[in-house]
Amino acid sequence: MKNQYDRYLNVMTETAYAEHGSALEMLTACKNADKQGLCFGYFHHAKDEYNHTETFLSLLSKYGKKVSPELARKYRFSIQGIINKGYVSSKGYLIETMKIKDFIAYVYTNELLAKESFEGILKLVKPNTNEGKAIKQIMTDELRHHGLAEKYFLKYYPRLQPWQLRAYRLRETIKNKGRKLYDKNLRFLDKILSPLYKLMAYIAASISNFLDLKEFDRKGKNLMEVSPKSII
Repeated sequence: MKNQYDRYLNVMTETAYAEHGSALEMLTACKNADKQGLCFGYFHHAKDEYNHTETFLSLLSKYGKKVSPELARKYRFSIQGIINKGYVSSKGYLIETMKIKDFIAYVYTNELLAKESFEGILKLVKPNTNEGKAIKQIMTDELRHHGLAEKYFLKYYPRLQPWQLRAYRLRETIKNKGRKLYDKNLRFLDKILSPLYKLMAYIAASISNFLDLKEFDRKGKNLMEVSPKSII
């Protein structure tokens, strides 16, 4: 049961990070849009992604209450994690670092990849549950976003070839797999290094028991008379 909840919490946390990262990207795109239609579209896309984030944070809270405090803390959502995990680049938002065509291609491919990812989450929470219904609604939103990006492509880049879109999708698929691999390796290293850190802390604490700390007691002493060579 512990492993099952561990899997739930990991999926909900990572998806919340991904959705919140997408919301920030779309909101920044909205602020930088030079066309009213684009601004409107980006704004509503951002709103959807924020709502998706709230859904997954709600699920995270629900399942977090069923596990030990230690495990719940392991999957605590932190805004900084969006950058640490690569869902938003520390070099800037995509709309600021990409050409508009590449940015729309990013949206086009990632919304479809997200929908495929949610299909796996739907199996995890069961389709007929309230959680399943919420995931289905999110999948509908992602397909709508994908369709709007496709519509933009057909309107502004009619000469764009299908193989170019497939290339964009392959690139983003590789990036997503790389991010997941990084997360797995990070958790693996944490399991290995945490006992080592605890052992080092235990050794340091044991050594400190044999130190004479009386010379560091400055209570009642004039600190101006303390030797400048003192470590205190």
